[in-house]
Amino acid sequence: IIHLTVTGRGGVPANAAGAVRLHITVTQPAAGGFLVAWPSSPTRPATSNINFASGQTIANLAIVKIGTGGDISLFNNASTDVVVDVVGYLPGAP
Repeated sequence: IIHLTVTGRGGVPANAAGAVRLHITVTQPAAGGFLVAWPSSPTRPATSNINFASGQTIANLAIVKIGTGGDISLFNNASTDVVVDVVGYLPGAP
């Protein structure tokens, strides 16, 4: 599991953002698998954001709620390179 801080970077405000819009790319996986992105918390959801085959490069857009401390979490079950670009944010609750 990777914890990625998204607030206070790349134009995402530290106190006003509730979720981020991500462009996630998986490339050069050693085996088929899946990747999940979610708000940082101990419980990983059962639904994946990207499913991939061995050697495949594939991308997807995802909207992920920002967790405690301005973080999101990423998990993949295969050895692979992952690129995450924040392409926008949604405001949090007032």
